[in-house]
Order: sequence, then C-alpha cells, then structure tokens
Amino acid sequence: MSNLSNQAKHYDKNPSLYPWPKVLSKSKLDITYKPREVFLNEEINNLGLNSKSKLLDIGCGTGIMTKRVSDQFDAKAIGVDISDESIEFANKFYSNDKLSFKLGEANKIPYKNNSFDFIISLDVLEHIENQKDVIFEISRLLKKKGKVLIYTLNKNDRYSLDWIWEKIGIDIYKRAMHKRSLFLDMDKLCNWMNDAGFIVTIKKYYGGFFGLLLDEIIMVNILILKKFGLFKFNKLGKVYLSFLNIISKVFYPLLNSLDYLWYINRYSLGILVVAEKKTN
Repeated sequence: MSNLSNQAKHYDKNPSLYPWPKVLSKSKLDITYKPREVFLNEEINNLGLNSKSKLLDIGCGTGIMTKRVSDQFDAKAIGVDISDESIEFANKFYSNDKLSFKLGEANKIPYKNNSFDFIISLDVLEHIENQKDVIFEISRLLKKKGKVLIYTLNKNDRYSLDWIWEKIGIDIYKRAMHKRSLFLDMDKLCNWMNDAGFIVTIKKYYGGFFGLLLDEIIMVNILILKKFGLFKFNKLGKVYLSFLNIISKVFYPLLNSLDYLWYINRYSLGILVVAEKKTN
C-alpha cells in the first residue's frame, strides 16, 4: 500500500481532533483555543483575504478551519483532502454557496491554472513524499501575485518539547503518521518556493518549549473532556473554549518570546512560510 493510501486510511479512522466542532465551526477565527492557533490565525489574518477572494485549503481534513477562514473573510473557499470520510463529513456539515470540499491529492489538484487568489496548507507537507511537486502544483493553481501560506514540521526540531518527548520514549510523531524523513528545513522549503516562481515574504518558526508546553497541557485537558463525552454540550464548549481563548492570547506573546532561544538556532517544531507568486 502506498504512503498516500496509508495516510488516507489513517485519517479516515482518526480525523484531526477539534473540540466542540459545532462551536468552533461557527466561531470564525475568533476563538484560538491554544497558542499554536493564535500563531496561525495571526498569519492568516495578515494575508489580505476579502469577500472577492478565492481560497484553496490543501489538506483540509474535516473542513473546520476552511469554514472558519471562509466565514471570517466572507471568501469563496474550496477544501481538498485525500480522506474520503473527512470530505464526506465536510460536505455534509459545512458546505454552502461559498464553501465546498473535494477529494484529491496535493500534487494533483483538479482545478485549472491560475484558479485561486490564496492557498493555505497546514500540517500537510510532512505527510507527502513528492513535496517539491506540491509546491509547483501550488504555483500552477495560484494567480499572479497570489499568496500561499505553508505550515509544516521542521527537520531541525532539536531540543523542542516534542523532540524531548521522543527521546524519552513518548513518540507523538508516529501517532500522527509523521515520518522524520519528510520533515523540512526552512532553506530547502524556501529554495523550492523560489524555483516554483515565488517570492518568500515571511519566514517564521513556531514551537520551542514553552509555547508547546501550554499547547499540550490544553490538548491533554481536551482529550480528558472528550473521554467523558462532554463535546456534546455546546454551551459548556462555548464557555470553556472562550476561557482557553483568553489564556492562549494572554500567554502566547510571552511564551513565544521565551522560545526565541530556540528560534535563533533555527530549532522549532514547525516552520511557516508566506510567499507571493511572481508576475513573470
């Protein structure tokens, strides 16, 4: 079985965890329930999306983030993923006049050249073997001056919290179908973007130790609440997610500043790149 088939099978059975999905899907980007969401949402908000934009989300999963971004900016959006069950779920619960979802592979998106103003790809490249082909596919699909935001796992994750967990025998990566051989470093990703006709405008690292620690404390709490079946109580979810939103927004600047000790050495869990397609 191919790597893509394995990935699809895994995420059919284990979709990404979103606490209180009904609450989150209606919240636009207003609720950032952990520091990583604060980080990503800040960068998405800075892209320049508006009601005339056409957005593609590559690796959309069950579609919650795609819906939140589409609602936030009143933008037309399409989500693509290799998981049949995720796409079926997304179309059933989230599709509308401005939002749709389609089954597809990241390096073979079934749309014409120059179809999109913006493309986002979050936590996807680390699952794909032909990564450079995906970058060129993104370039094909974007209009001139179109923007892409990519977040993926960093090859140089030394001394990050998840690296420490792995060293003591708690391998978080394998549980999410991550292969170290597919992690990227910033230089390689930016070089590929250059080759594909992009100008890289933003390069950022996320997740050294302190920000990840709060991320994981929050996710452990969320897993416990899921185990007790509390996701069905949406009023509780609204209160709890609002509380986490305040905590994450208050502590993110401090924790990310402390993680700068990792970033200056180019160590982190993840890397983020924003790039603009050249006009020639």
